[in-house]
Amino acid sequence: MIPVFKPTLGSEELAAVQEVFASGWIGKGRQVLDFERRFAESLASDPRNFTSTNSCTEGLFLAADMYGFGPGDEVVVPAVSFVAVGSAVVASGARLVICDVDPRTLNATAELIEPCLTGRTRAVWLNHFGGVPCDLDPILNLCRNRGLLVLEDSACAPHSMYHGRAAGTFGDAGMWSFDAMKILCTGDGGMLYFSDPDRVVEARERLYLGLPDRQTSGVDSSASGADEWWRFEITRPGRRAIMNDIAGAIGCVQLRRLSQFIARRVEIHDTYVREFRDLGWLQLPPVIPDHCVSSHYFFWVQTEVRNELARFLYDNGVYSTYRYWPLNRIAYFGCGAASVPNADYATERTLNLPLHQGLTDADVGRVVDTVRAFGSSRGL
Repeated sequence: MIPVFKPTLGSEELAAVQEVFASGWIGKGRQVLDFERRFAESLASDPRNFTSTNSCTEGLFLAADMYGFGPGDEVVVPAVSFVAVGSAVVASGARLVICDVDPRTLNATAELIEPCLTGRTRAVWLNHFGGVPCDLDPILNLCRNRGLLVLEDSACAPHSMYHGRAAGTFGDAGMWSFDAMKILCTGDGGMLYFSDPDRVVEARERLYLGLPDRQTSGVDSSASGADEWWRFEITRPGRRAIMNDIAGAIGCVQLRRLSQFIARRVEIHDTYVREFRDLGWLQLPPVIPDHCVSSHYFFWVQTEVRNELARFLYDNGVYSTYRYWPLNRIAYFGCGAASVPNADYATERTLNLPLHQGLTDADVGRVVDTVRAFGSSRGL
């Protein structure tokens, strides 16, 4: 079976992990700090605005907590978003408000967000679908004029750019994922950006037991010459949700390879577009604007026979999927009555085809041939 997602891990990552083992320390240490710095610098950003965590989902919940979302607040989230965003909002006690998305890009727009805003709105939580940045300037203008927070779920968008600036660094906070299905994979892990460096200090403390960010006592006996050298204090309640040096070491290697990974994904994307453009029954992803750079996390098509195509692909050894199940259709969120006709249109027609840097030319050819064979078998 050809998978939709697959990480690329090899001898370089294994050697980096072996070095961590040999060091005798596998907790959060130098490797994590190096990864945080290198990730920030790869986005042409200041490392003081970044800190790592054990998952993007933890980052989502942490942001909702840090900004104090609660009863009486409303947070606007695009219908086509990962379930963890909705869960983070609901868990905070705030009201999850679903906005519609463009039916082809599956990104929210300022025009679709604005009708959802009320006097109780605290924030808009954006998603860059498939790694393609949403049209940020109008959204930022809308939110800034109303004094609203802007949060960016950039889980799928490492090195995605909007007018030359990294997606995830435009709002008050952004977060990225490095889980087993992501382009840059550390097994599990996430990165957080805050426009205010003081928020980064707070985040580090919340993510590590509430200990002061620059804890100097209570660590080991190196300070044993001082009175009560073993004592430490906490600044606030905190969880333990940090990255470790095993993941950090893998991340440093993956970061060096990221441009290569994305270049291969661009090749596959372009092949799909070239091979499918003559299929009238299949809509291809919209052309990416010149002012945007995509990580190419997804390649999605739309068709009236989506379910039948997915079954045919599976029966012929090719996995496919649909990301993301729209939040308005998740009963737990209580949003079933939300009117999002564009998201509903996309939900009935969208299919994600395999796209990862591990695909060989033969794999890509097989996906292409199988899609075309389906069309021929249906007389499409």
